Amino acid sequence: MYMAPVDAAEVLGVHSSTLHTRARTGRLEGVVDRFPDPFNGWRYYRVGDVHDPAEQRRNNT
Repeated sequence: MYMAPVDAAEVLGVHSSTLHTRARTGRLEGVVDRFPDPFNGWRYYRVGDVHDPAEQRRNNT
């Protein structure tokens, strides 16, 4: 399962541009470029990779 950037950003509590930065620098795994349409360049994030950091952040507070 994959999440759109807007949904992933909401779960993590960050702006969608922050997700792009984290993916580019390797801080966020599970990025799938050009899925499902190779021509639109959309980025999607694996649900488990988004929920794991969000869960860790909640446990640390």
